Amino acid sequence: MPPSIPSHPAWKFTPIPASAETSVGDFRRYPGCRLLLCCGACSWSKHYNPERVIDRLRELRAGGYATRLVDAARKVGWNCPACSRMRWRMQFAWPPGLSPQDVQRLANRYRN
Repeated sequence: MPPSIPSHPAWKFTPIPASAETSVGDFRRYPGCRLLLCCGACSWSKHYNPERVIDRLRELRAGGYATRLVDAARKVGWNCPACSRMRWRMQFAWPPGLSPQDVQRLANRYRN
């Protein structure tokens, strides 16, 4: 039997400090990062691929690369599955197991 994997292991993610003006398109500055959607009321969270979020915003004609993280969090249209509130916040975070060497390798790969 495979070991049980927690459904939302966001507590293992390392948040990346950012300002209020940070946009979704700034994910390129942090190679390998994920977009972390967190509930401000109960701290439930889920991670997303920033490129897919941008594609979805463009598809809905609700934004794109220049959409601020604050505005993207306001566009989430569903309640938190844990507490049923809508106090969303977004931030970039490093996934668990991503070492500084991996970040440098990804940066070099994107640059070249």
